[in-house]
Amino acid sequence: MMKISVVVPCNNEEDVIDELTKRLKSSISIITSDFEIIFVDDGSVDKTWSKIINGSKLDPRIKGIKLSRNFGQHYAITAGLHNSLGDWIIVMDGDLQDRPEIIPKLYEKAVEGFDVVFVSRANRKDRSWYLLLQKIFYLILRILSGIRFDSTIANYSIINRKVVQAFMQFPENSRFYGSTIKWLGFNQTSIKADHESRFAGHASYTLKTRLKLANDIILSFSDRPLRFAILLGSVVSFSSLLCAFWFLYGSLNWGYSIVGWPSLIISIFFLGGINLITLGIIGIYIGRIFTQVKERPLYVISEKIN
Repeated sequence: MMKISVVVPCNNEEDVIDELTKRLKSSISIITSDFEIIFVDDGSVDKTWSKIINGSKLDPRIKGIKLSRNFGQHYAITAGLHNSLGDWIIVMDGDLQDRPEIIPKLYEKAVEGFDVVFVSRANRKDRSWYLLLQKIFYLILRILSGIRFDSTIANYSIINRKVVQAFMQFPENSRFYGSTIKWLGFNQTSIKADHESRFAGHASYTLKTRLKLANDIILSFSDRPLRFAILLGSVVSFSSLLCAFWFLYGSLNWGYSIVGWPSLIISIFFLGGINLITLGIIGIYIGRIFTQVKERPLYVISEKIN
């Protein structure tokens, strides 16, 4: 019988676990009775782990992984995928904004011949200014990373076993589930589904967290910042040559002289700033190489249930 795994990263979701479990079991049972729900507690400080333990005692198909600290959502997803056993694996957030009732539609689309099916979020309940900022954010991210991101698509998806096996071969310390799956290729598509409001609690993603995630994506999947630094340096050098020829031409033909001190100081500061920016970009890449060669584990598991 075909087996389905559901991987749910959780961070302080004590008020959601019970409702999420009930709705997941109801939705997956439409497809198969052979399934497992893997909750990954990513360093919660509330009673999330206790809720997972209680659920696992009532149903052995409810499984739990407790990380030793907060490693981040995408590392928690990685831990869940590494420990999943299903032929098809569903990845979703744990706040019930991803509706479990969509799972049968996801599966129906996948068995049409797709290896990966994402959920494109429609009728989002977020504020208009937030959605606008998010579109701008993803546009900048697309330019700098070279990856075509869709602002309506997050983690909610279904992937088959061969995609998981390919995902497990990634040795990088920096983790971003969506971009990694897109990079792997395979036969991918998406379906549209309504996006719900958060069931309870507060979002763990802050502006600082999102910026750090964007930085990880850009530096892990692209060398475009270095290329932009080269382009910027080339433009400045070419502009300097044009200015030099213009000043020389003016001096020979019109007889005027350029007052030197202000233009000299401005040039020094401008070029010095570009040099520091370029060195900073190179330094960040070198720092990431240093982090990677240490080969620390992606996550540390302190406890498992079922």
